[in-house]
Amino acid sequence: MKHRKIIQALQNADLKNTPIEEIRAQLKLLERFGVMVTTLHPGKRIVRARLSEKKSFENVSQLSYKPQEFNSTFQRASTPHKTMFYGSIVPEVQGTSEPSTARITVLFEIANFLKDPNSIGELDVTFSAWDVIEDIDLISIVHHKDFQRPTQLSSYLQGQFQNLVKGNPDLETQSLEISEFLGNEFAKSPISHHTDYTISAIYSEIISDSYDGILYPSVRLAGEGINIALTPETVNQKLRFVAASECRVYKNKLETFVDNLTKTKTTDGVSLKFTPLEAPYFFGKENSRKKVGLS
Repeated sequence: MKHRKIIQALQNADLKNTPIEEIRAQLKLLERFGVMVTTLHPGKRIVRARLSEKKSFENVSQLSYKPQEFNSTFQRASTPHKTMFYGSIVPEVQGTSEPSTARITVLFEIANFLKDPNSIGELDVTFSAWDVIEDIDLISIVHHKDFQRPTQLSSYLQGQFQNLVKGNPDLETQSLEISEFLGNEFAKSPISHHTDYTISAIYSEIISDSYDGILYPSVRLAGEGINIALTPETVNQKLRFVAASECRVYKNKLETFVDNLTKTKTTDGVSLKFTPLEAPYFFGKENSRKKVGLS
């Protein structure tokens, strides 16, 4: 089948030196195959995070997607030619062991030291919350068999997808094989060079011409946690900024605690002003360090 030759060629490609347009052309040549679409409805909360800087962020745009002029590398769902808004959600279909808050997922995505069971340290992070105000349609990447702890949503979507293509000989084989290939690309880890993301990033760019973005399991949480990548147009038209909070992460090997430092809202939808929190929302440095056994 033609799709197998294309997959093999893409798997064998030297991604550091193969022209982007060649990868794009190969992906577009893949035979017709089934996909699953997940829709986020109005009211759904999306959480995003950025490592805090010495000075507090002053406007909402600084917490949103990276401006295109500063977007120069491949990421899991974005190319140097098209920036994307990355965030995490708590899925509607949820198991008992996966994160009950999207903060956990998005925090692991930006803080590498959290995955090291022996690491000790502190990290300042700014979380922001965004609400969906209009239906957002996302292509779901769920087919990666090696995740240790797939979310209930991933398992549900896998079952639904298999039912969708089952019994359709014109779709079933290539749909399952192409989806598994794409799932492997989105699940790549560890990454030695940003071009390792080339295939998943270009596929996301192709998809974003027709959909609002991509939904995929968190690699850093071994599949337990859901990430999304949205186009700037979708963010501008279908999301509403709600609030932000500056936080400090305290980690002592296997013990981790996040203390809330400040909160903010915006009255004009543009500017931000952070105000300090007090107990019981703010624990303070000494109490927070005690919580993870550092004092």
